[in-house]
Amino acid sequence: MRVLVVEDVATIAAMIESALRAAGMDTLCAGTNDAALAARESFRPEVVLLDLSLPDGSGMALVAPFVSDGSGVIVVTASTAESERVAALDIGADDYVVKPVLLHELAARIRAVHRRLQGRSVQGDRSARMGVDLAGRRLIAPDGGTSDLTEAEALALESLLEGAGTAVSREWLSRVALRRQLHDEDRSVDQLVLKLRRKLSALGCPERTILSVRRQGYVISDPGIFKRSN
Repeated sequence: MRVLVVEDVATIAAMIESALRAAGMDTLCAGTNDAALAARESFRPEVVLLDLSLPDGSGMALVAPFVSDGSGVIVVTASTAESERVAALDIGADDYVVKPVLLHELAARIRAVHRRLQGRSVQGDRSARMGVDLAGRRLIAPDGGTSDLTEAEALALESLLEGAGTAVSREWLSRVALRRQLHDEDRSVDQLVLKLRRKLSALGCPERTILSVRRQGYVISDPGIFKRSN
């Protein structure tokens, strides 16, 4: 597995690189945005560990290019801000880890992201779609695994599926799933979608199955991966 470590602090980069190589991963380090973009072409990483604070700009700008290549992205940063965590996941990051990191846990997270990358064939295989039992409030993976949904999660997913690939506003999701009006600075809908993404991810779907659409809301990126069972 090829892992690109985008980290400008040389001692941290070396420590992570050594641990990942010991875990059997092929690694390369990049200390700037430009170096990371060069490695994108030459190294073609399967998973990218991405610091957000880099000498030549925010690492957030690197998420979309690597996601478009099909790479998994794990943000590894000192920032504990919820807004940055939500923003990174919204634009396609698979995971978000706050420094200092436990190296064995980091290796495990990389393997988990890689497994999800391998499982994305679910999106292209309509014979192995994600089952949605809204009446029973549960998700059913192609391999038989299940995950229970809260009432709010089931209602939000139903609204997104009924959107059929068009964006559903945060205001509507708040009214339908949370049964209240959305107020300024209210992040409850975002947290609800984040929890739903995580349950989908645990069953093999990438977290970017539900995308954030700027100033519009949320949308299912490919409604065809779901199969309603009721």
